[in-house]
Amino acid sequence: MHGSDMHGRRAFLAQGTLGALGLAIAGGRARGQDDAVPAATAVADPARGASGGEVRLAVIGLRSRGWEHVQAFARVPGCRVVAFCDVDAGILAARAAECAKGAEKRPPFEVATFGDVRALLARDDIDAVSIATPNHTHAMLACWALAAGKHAYVEKPVSHVVDEGARIVEAARASGKVCATGTQARSSSAVRAAIRFIHEGGLGKVHCSRGLCYKPRRPIGRVGGPQFAPSSVDYDRWLGPVAYRALRRANLHYDWHWDLHTGNGDLGNQGIHQMDIARWALGWERLPDAVRSIGGRFGAPDDGDSPNTQVVSFDCGGTPLVFEVRGLPRDRAQQAGKWEMDRYEGMEIGNIVHGEKGTVRISNSYTAAAYFDTDGALVEEWKGGGDHFANFIEAVRAGDPARLSAGIAEGHLSSAFCHYGILSHRAGRALRPANPAAVARMGDEACAGDAALLEAWGRMRAHLEANGAMGAEGIGTGDLVVGRPLRIAADGRVEGDAEATALLSRACREPFVF
Repeated sequence: MHGSDMHGRRAFLAQGTLGALGLAIAGGRARGQDDAVPAATAVADPARGASGGEVRLAVIGLRSRGWEHVQAFARVPGCRVVAFCDVDAGILAARAAECAKGAEKRPPFEVATFGDVRALLARDDIDAVSIATPNHTHAMLACWALAAGKHAYVEKPVSHVVDEGARIVEAARASGKVCATGTQARSSSAVRAAIRFIHEGGLGKVHCSRGLCYKPRRPIGRVGGPQFAPSSVDYDRWLGPVAYRALRRANLHYDWHWDLHTGNGDLGNQGIHQMDIARWALGWERLPDAVRSIGGRFGAPDDGDSPNTQVVSFDCGGTPLVFEVRGLPRDRAQQAGKWEMDRYEGMEIGNIVHGEKGTVRISNSYTAAAYFDTDGALVEEWKGGGDHFANFIEAVRAGDPARLSAGIAEGHLSSAFCHYGILSHRAGRALRPANPAAVARMGDEACAGDAALLEAWGRMRAHLEANGAMGAEGIGTGDLVVGRPLRIAADGRVEGDAEATALLSRACREPFVF
């Protein structure tokens, strides 16, 4: 169905009601799965998109990251971008027009446009899709695409809750199609060299793998009641599988990251990249053994509900993986200025792997990494990037998922780490005593027994004090939430905690089941 027909489907899709998935974390079929996406009208030519043939690709979601997908895939030899899909009729038409005009380094090309992804997936002349929609629709679209016989590139995080990532892994395995995730550091030659150095014992015993996301995030504002979505957007399709809820913030686009109904905070936004590298550095190929969070949403009150200041400690076989999120500037004086951020060992966003022989630091550019000895002296550097999009096309043309730098199983695990960190926060308890010193003491007590978490919490507490969040006026701008400690079973369940386990999956609205 073309973009001009998108709104004609709105009345039908608005009839969807909540449908229970009723599925365990380990897998199983969703009720209505056979009806979720129509079968393709014909079987795609197996010679196209494999064994060196041209890959005809569609991009789903075009506002920002998806538009970067278009430009990147258009430059890859052996790939032709042939179709667009977006629930925003305005952006869909605008992006198609931009392609028709061409650019300085790109000749013009025509694309078919779709407002309904099911119509796109029914086409037998599309081999692969790239998915750059909001987080809450990633897994649904990936599973639908794989069921329709398409290869899929899924932006990070690949899922919105833990169970969904496992479903994509299962769908990819069942279909035999190539399914990649958008953690592009996996294709960087510098990062791969640094990880190889760690795995080969260059740091000796690893003491801690740390991810940093110190990224400025200003408040998103507050509204007085339900808002209208932009008139060009089919809001029902935009919500897709999540429970229908009126827009509760000023901006539909991008600020969905800070609403846990649709996003995963910065832990699952920017942070997923550093989480993936931190887990990779440990060579940890399963879910964490345990998770603990401490943090909250501080600063001017707004409509977001995801933590903008958080430390999460993951137990990976006795080695800690520590992740730190900070969205506030380094101190209160910066709040009205340019928001200069804190640094840890000279870094704002990136990775630090601590070992008995020193540290490895990996930059946010994913094109540089370095090894420093225990005296802090630079010993070795690695530089160089890679083309993550070209890697996907190479794997598709070969018909070989093993060629992927970042296969879907890796994407699922790293996304799940982020989800468990948010789950610990959501299931935690807010500290509300009037005395800031009491809050600080209770935070210390909550982190006791976890040396890495206690150290990071101490620095985070100083950061909050510098921003006036725990000053003489009280807690002030937000509650400190001590996350619930989670013990993770091999199948993903939270041991002895049915309430937390229930939050690892969700019911989907029909017809958006998968």
